[in-house]
Amino acid sequence: MAHDTHLSRRNFLWITAGAAALSACSGSNDTGTSADGANGDPAAARILRYHDRTSAPDSLDPARGGGNVTLLTYDMLIRKAPDGNYEPQLATSWGYVGTGNTTFEIALRPDVSFTDGEPVTAEAVKANIEYRRDPAVGSQSAPHLALISQIEVVDELTVRLHLSEPNPLMPELFSQSPGGPGLLISPAALADPSVLATETHGVGRYMIDPAETVLGDHYALVPDPTYWNPDDVVWDKVSIHYMPEESAALAAMQSGQLDAARVTFAAVEAGKAAGLAATGPGYPIVLGLNLIDRAGQTSPALGDVRVRQALNYAVDREKIVTALVGDSGRPTDQLSAPGQPGWHDEPFYPYDPDRAGELLADAGFADGFAFTVRIPQSEEHVRLTQAIADNLSEIGVDMKIDAIPPDQYQADDTTNRGYGALYLGWGVEPPYRMASNFWLPDATNNAFDTLDQRLVDLNQQSAAADEDARADLDQQIVARVAELAWFLPIVLHGESVLFNSDVVEVPWVDFVSVPLVSEFRPAG
Repeated sequence: MAHDTHLSRRNFLWITAGAAALSACSGSNDTGTSADGANGDPAAARILRYHDRTSAPDSLDPARGGGNVTLLTYDMLIRKAPDGNYEPQLATSWGYVGTGNTTFEIALRPDVSFTDGEPVTAEAVKANIEYRRDPAVGSQSAPHLALISQIEVVDELTVRLHLSEPNPLMPELFSQSPGGPGLLISPAALADPSVLATETHGVGRYMIDPAETVLGDHYALVPDPTYWNPDDVVWDKVSIHYMPEESAALAAMQSGQLDAARVTFAAVEAGKAAGLAATGPGYPIVLGLNLIDRAGQTSPALGDVRVRQALNYAVDREKIVTALVGDSGRPTDQLSAPGQPGWHDEPFYPYDPDRAGELLADAGFADGFAFTVRIPQSEEHVRLTQAIADNLSEIGVDMKIDAIPPDQYQADDTTNRGYGALYLGWGVEPPYRMASNFWLPDATNNAFDTLDQRLVDLNQQSAAADEDARADLDQQIVARVAELAWFLPIVLHGESVLFNSDVVEVPWVDFVSVPLVSEFRPAG
């Protein structure tokens, strides 16, 4: 497939205007070298300039997000490696105490300090947990932290967490999980958390350089000379850029102003043609529809499981994926992914419009019905949703599309009961975490508070099970969600990282999300 790499006048002007910012963050030439290398040798300076296609962070507070900037400036207790395994970082050991997954203990690395000199202690871990579970902070980890009924400081370097109910994902929670307490903040900064919005106060390989940073546009990071593991400080300078158009990022990659960029599949071929390397794609995100009205309040037909199953049979996922995302995606009819807990190799709903028609007739809707889906306005979202609508129209179903500005959508999308369905775009997670986001009665994205007792029971059993038993239970959960047809998943969609292989090495493992910048290493 050919892609147009011609720059519009707007993008050309944006790149011209942004060249000073790129140069300021990257040194004096286009090769990633600079005169202020850590060892005084200009040719050996190690500089990374990266474009992140996500929105620039509203805050650098790791409890609220911060993205790649946060992961470079705040060490985690437990490191989740690119292959998904957990490794020691600020914690030297961790694990559940006894059976049932209700007590979790963490042992800390000795003689480690925050950038402000404060020691890393069990009390610091306790303070981080308490900060993030404060509803006013708005951390996405708060619901999981609410299960901690007691934080026991065993000694200076050991903390034991007592849970009110089983949670099998504590290692994940204390890794680099977004918003999680594993990204430790100095207790001194927690005393005045307003500073966290624009400053970094962690145990970080790097710290923000305010003189070369423009919040919301680009962030310049320099090594922290006090970092406990200097061998892991592999760059003399890192700059993270947030460009408004992917074509601008691609042009900056081609001209040597960037060393790596997170991109959609559309930019990969053009990048490769320019001699750039590319990862992936991985398949971390499931896209489709969340059929939220499972009681039929906005559209009576959606209250019948046979109708929802018919919608799943009516969609030609292979054709849609090939047309819209090509090799950057793979068809799916389940909320899991290959290599992830709960995944089933065989499809639940192979394309079968005849079977879809039979189910509609059995449910009393042989002549079809209508419902409305609400989606955030973007070309990507509209194209996918329209493709679904076209397929459904062939079995007599009229799916109307209400596309609204993304900021308005984000404000009330999870609680709006005026629609039969909402757009689904979510990073695949273990079923236990997906449950709290989607299919438990109080889940964030369960607008009508739909209850399926079988799912609740399976989730509780999985939470308390050991690893072997949980694998089978997770498969049962994914199968039950598919049977209920509460969702209309279409594609597991991946992104890639374009990079200059002469400057940077980017690790990548199949079926995982986009590699984190914190894992990038200098070439050679």
